[in-house]
Amino acid sequence: MFLFSIVPLQEPLTNSVQFINVGQGDCILIKNRMHTVMIDTGGQKSFDLAEESLIPFMNKNKITHLDALITTHDDFDHSGAKDSLMSKFKVYNYLNKPEQFPYKVGDIELQNLNVFDGKDDNDKSLVLSMTFMNKKWLFMGDASTIVEKEMISAFDSLDCDILKIGHHGSKTSTCDEFIKATTPSEAIISVGASNYYGHPNKEVLDILTKNNVKIRRTDEEGTISYFSLFA
Repeated sequence: MFLFSIVPLQEPLTNSVQFINVGQGDCILIKNRMHTVMIDTGGQKSFDLAEESLIPFMNKNKITHLDALITTHDDFDHSGAKDSLMSKFKVYNYLNKPEQFPYKVGDIELQNLNVFDGKDDNDKSLVLSMTFMNKKWLFMGDASTIVEKEMISAFDSLDCDILKIGHHGSKTSTCDEFIKATTPSEAIISVGASNYYGHPNKEVLDILTKNNVKIRRTDEEGTISYFSLFA
């Protein structure tokens, strides 16, 4: 397992999970050799994020297509670059509904764990899990503590190695009970530097620290990338 803050590997046999720095938003790129899946696109109102950032990023990594583009929900900071990306880059499948899961391509298999009747857009957000590169991954979208507690009650095990924190570290997500149930070794917070919302919230950071979870933030590190040549 190799860990870098930028993308130095362009091998066609490389596996990777990359939390792309899109500012205040989410964008995750999963690559299994020649298969690729993107979860969320981020969104910027001042420029075309797909054309100026996402597509050059994929070109640099010799990615020629997306087997699937997934948006967890319709918030602009998760799906704002979707239309531009789909019009300018080869995307074979677009997924945004719970009934489209599980989804599998190559060794990438994504399950949706948010099977509950959320009352707002954030709580209807897809919550995706996968086992990949000998790690368990959990991507929380913008799901709140309401969904987290529903998941704790519904599933026998939520154990993961890498947790993408819900709602950019807002205090509406990431309760202590959920961190104890998921037991991540690392938590990723995808967030913009000096953002208007004050994300990530100090209470969230304190909960993660108390539970001995390593905190990684895109506003501090830029794109956060995990690579493997063999798993």
